[in-house]
Amino acid sequence: MEVTLEKKLELINKIGFFARFDETDKVTMANIATFEKYQPNEKLIQQNTTNSHLSFIINGNVDIVIDEKVVVSLCGGGHVFGEMSFVDYSPASASVVANTKVVAMLFDTNTINLMIEPIYYKLRMDIYRSCAEILARRLIHTNSIAKSHIQNTKNGDLSPIED
Repeated sequence: MEVTLEKKLELINKIGFFARFDETDKVTMANIATFEKYQPNEKLIQQNTTNSHLSFIINGNVDIVIDEKVVVSLCGGGHVFGEMSFVDYSPASASVVANTKVVAMLFDTNTINLMIEPIYYKLRMDIYRSCAEILARRLIHTNSIAKSHIQNTKNGDLSPIED
């Protein structure tokens, strides 16, 4: 799918992930961006497999699926996937499945990791920082769920397991 540099920059400027990036780094990212179309039920990312892309949903809706169970559905553009694999080189912890037609903007993480020249230091730092902020927000959310679960257990809503 061919997209002009101007359109890529327009999209990048709409995605919060890139908010701290300067214009030069946004152009660099636009130059390496590719686009893929997915049909309903097609997997953008497969759980437990190697993922080598940071992916941003431009249009469409997806389900996040862990062990064949939908844990959340996300609508609209700008959501990022693949940041955990990018940060720690681990297999994908969840599948991302299109539940409508989806267009995604992809960045090859191997290409990003080969940008080792000093002119790319800030760009790479900004990518890692944006990923870290997303992961921190998700951890805060998960901690609040765990806290709620613990509180419900203390209130007798759930029976604790005893030895």
